[in-house]
Order: sequence, then structure tokens, then C-alpha cells
Amino acid sequence: MPKEQIDIIEAPLGPISVTACAGSGKTATAIRHLITIRQKMQNSRGRVVLLSFSNVAVNTFNTGYGELAAGLPDDANRRRVEVDTLDGFFTKHILRPHAYRTMAAPQSAYLVSGSEPFLARFQYWREDLPPLPLKDIKLNILDGEFVFYSDTRNDSELLDKGKVLKIIHDLGRLGAYTHEIGRYWVYRTLVSQPGVLRALAARYPQILVDESQDLGTLHKEILKLLITAGVQVTLIGDVNQGIYGFAGADGEFLKSYEDRAEVTGYKLTRNYRSLPPIINIANILCGRHDEADRLEEQGGAYFIGYKDSELSKLTEAFKAHINELGMPLQDSVILCRGAERAGAIAGRAPPPGQGMVKVLAEASLLRDQHSNYHACFKLVCRAIIGLLDNAPHGLSSGLQRLSHEDGMSGMKRLVWSFSRNIDAGLPSSTLTAKTDWHTQLLTNVKALLAEIEKQYGYKIAGTLGTKLTKKSLPDLPLSSAAVTQAHGFRVETVHQVKGESIGSVMYLAKKSHIDSLLSGTGYEEGRIGYVAITRAKNLFWLAVPQSCLKDLKATLINAGFQERI
Repeated sequence: MPKEQIDIIEAPLGPISVTACAGSGKTATAIRHLITIRQKMQNSRGRVVLLSFSNVAVNTFNTGYGELAAGLPDDANRRRVEVDTLDGFFTKHILRPHAYRTMAAPQSAYLVSGSEPFLARFQYWREDLPPLPLKDIKLNILDGEFVFYSDTRNDSELLDKGKVLKIIHDLGRLGAYTHEIGRYWVYRTLVSQPGVLRALAARYPQILVDESQDLGTLHKEILKLLITAGVQVTLIGDVNQGIYGFAGADGEFLKSYEDRAEVTGYKLTRNYRSLPPIINIANILCGRHDEADRLEEQGGAYFIGYKDSELSKLTEAFKAHINELGMPLQDSVILCRGAERAGAIAGRAPPPGQGMVKVLAEASLLRDQHSNYHACFKLVCRAIIGLLDNAPHGLSSGLQRLSHEDGMSGMKRLVWSFSRNIDAGLPSSTLTAKTDWHTQLLTNVKALLAEIEKQYGYKIAGTLGTKLTKKSLPDLPLSSAAVTQAHGFRVETVHQVKGESIGSVMYLAKKSHIDSLLSGTGYEEGRIGYVAITRAKNLFWLAVPQSCLKDLKATLINAGFQERI
């Protein structure tokens, strides 16, 4: 194992900062460091937790930890290691058990999606503009003060602090919060209930944060409170991959963390993922000197011109190059900047129907086309609750909660069974949408709602036939709305593949995206291009609009790209 990784794994107990380049093996390093920390804590009853930002990352860490810890004694120390998302950790240990006291609520706090009907009275009213839904209110902390925006990317959208706080606190008295507002209540709870802060610091004296360049201002301030209470925090990340500025993440906490007197800095500078030509471009863009571990092999980094009217020619050329190099097509992806463009390239169409029928159509497609049963269940919950009269405010959150100790297990089983059963529940997307699928949907939803009323007393709101109209459903199989393009490539946005290693990548860019990429990683738009490039293991194509190819050609070659004709 390289010395860089060994130094981090065996680092003494204490706060550290790890600056890691793309493809540096930081996942395996973080897991091994996690195990070493717990061993160095010896008989301490404190726990060590590794936090990241997505369930995908958490699953990756849990799998890796399970494999590496398999040879360790199955004792209390091994069980005092945890992996979670940041928001999941704060929700479990602060929001649910303690925040209701700070919120002045009569019950445990619960999450709302923002689409619940009762939230219509919790909107921010603006003069001569439509009211702003609660879910669209963003917040930051600047110089110790909360600041509220309708969009954190646009400072001109500053909202009146007093008016927003009144809305948040009025909602809080019901025990409700959105994802964004939940972080506000986490911070307020730790400040107003110092006993909770002390107890959390005693239970989790060691916290590791992966992808810490993505820490938003609220997460940063919460971690500062924990650090002040005695928690030793390890930050791991790459400021060049900070692409969540819209969520208040600017990478400054990671960048400046090493400057603290008590923090020791480490670096991971060897890239085990990509071929040397790809790493060379990444180094030029970010000004680093990361080393390639892999030898020169077939592949590389290319640019090629394209026209929007001839995208099929571009995808066929990309496919031909992949086949020529003998690489697997299934380990390839086309990247776009926006979800709308990615959907158009993939051939994904929005689900048909209106209202709750559209929600249930999307659920059916997610289950049948993508085997995404969890997302299907969440949509079914939303639709069924939307059909109930005066459903309790926390019902949606309770049904989707993982805990079985909240009295919701019976109703969860009913809705989960409906989500999975194509005969007695959510109909198959292979049925003709306007006739067979809709008819079966009405019958099965009616039966489910009758059972819910029988067992729990929740009645249907209005007439079911009016709520579940067949309007806008096609006279075709529902699944026909989800047919993908014939090119067969997976198509995603750059944000969706962050953290992945992919064999072959084509970044379908516009001129502004390429200009930003070539300007380096000083600004977020440039970092998005950097992330796109550093996902590729073997082959990277930068697709350049034909209209600006001539102007950009020399600059691209100077940056290390080869032209593909």
C-alpha cells in the first residue's frame, strides 16, 4: 500500500484534513482509517461515524467496511462504528428525538415534502409576484446570521428574514420541517439545548466527513458546534470537485480546515482510476501534479465536433470507438449539463396523465422499467395520502420512515403490498394506459382506500373517479412513454455521476461549458467540467458544437486533448 495512504490510515487520533485527487482510492483509505480510529480508541464507549452525502455512497462504505472488518473480532468495538448520510445522522440523533422542544411542538418532528395541501398556508407572499412555496426557500448562515433566499444562486432574491422565520416557526409548532428547514432546526436545537450537544459529542467523539467540499453553510456551522464541544472531525475531499454551490457549498471549510492549529493535513496525489492522458488534462485544468498509477493503455482523451441535428452520428461514432478498443459498452455514459437535455438525449418522456394519475404512472414505470421499488413506494405514498380527506400532517413522513416503532407498520404493509402487486395493486405498465391500466388502477385504489378506511378511519376526499381521471393518458401501453433511444447508452447529468468510475465517458457540451472547463477549476462551472473528465477510466470524448470547433481547436489541443475526426 502506498505511503500516502498508510500515513492517513495510521494517523494519530485527532482532527485531520485529507485533500484527495480524483481516483485516489479515498474510499478504501477512509474505511481503513475508520477501523484504525476505533482500534486506537480501545475500550472507550464512544463511537466513530463516517458521514457522506448520498445513500449510494453510504452503501459503498458499508460494503467496504463489511469486507475489511470481516476478520476483526465481533465485539462491542466493532459495533461502535457507523456509516450514515449527514442529514440522516442529524435527523436520527437531533431532529427526531430532541428538536420538538426547540420547535415548541407537541410531537416528534416530521418531514414534509412541500407538496402537502396544508402547506398552502405556509407560503412566502411577495408583492406583485406569485407566492413562494416553502420548499423553494433556501437558507445560509453568513457572519453568524441566518439569511434566506428564494434561490441561493441569485443574491438579488433575498427574502425578508422576519417573515421567513415566522413561517418556519409557525410550521415548527406543528412539528413539521422540509429538508432545507430541517438543518435550521438541527442548528437551533444544538444551540438552545446544550445538553443534547454535550451528549452527542460524548457518544460520537470521532466524526469523519467524506466529500467534504460539498458541505453547505448549515452543515459547516453544525460541525463547528460539534468541534467546539470536543468532537475530533476528519474532513476528506477535493475542492476541485465542489459542484454544489446552489446548495451553499463552496469548499472553503475543507480548504481552510488544515490551517487550524490542531488539524494535521494529508494529501492523496496518486490517481488509480484514469489513464495518463486523462490525468494530464485534469492536472492542467486544476493546477495540480497528480501522478498516474496506470501505464499507457488504449484509450485517451479526445474532442470531436457535432451538430444537434446529427446526434445519432455522434453516438454511433462513440460506440464504434468503444468497440474498436474492445471496451464494454455497458460501462459507458453520455453526460449532459441539464436534466432536461439528458432526458431528451436518453429519449425519456415525462409520465403521462394528470394529477395523482401522473404520480401513479411514474411509480408504475419506476417499478417496471427500473426495478426501483423504493422510489415507486414513495410515489404511491404521496398519491394515496393525496386522495385521503384530512390525513394527519405527519402521515407521509411516517409511512416512509424506516423505523417500525411508530405505529405505522400495518399501513406501510398495505401500501407496500399495493406498490409491488401488479394484479391487486399498482397495475403493470405493459397495459394500455387509457383503458386497461386505468380501469384496473381505479378498482385497486378503491379497494386499498376501503381497507385503509376500515382499519384506520381515513376517508376518501371527494369522488375517486374525478381524482383519478384518464385525461392525457395515451391509447398505448404505459411503458411506451419510457422507451429509450436506440443508441443504448446510459445518459446522465454530471451531478448524477459524481463519485463514479466509468470506463468510457462522452461529455455533450455547449460552448459556454467548454469555455468554463478550459478556464480551470477556480469557478464552479469549470469544476463541473473537471468532474466530467475525471469520471473516465479509459476513454473520454468532449463533444464540441461544430459552430465553435474551429475557434476552440488550438486551445483544446494545448490542454491535452486529441482531435477525433
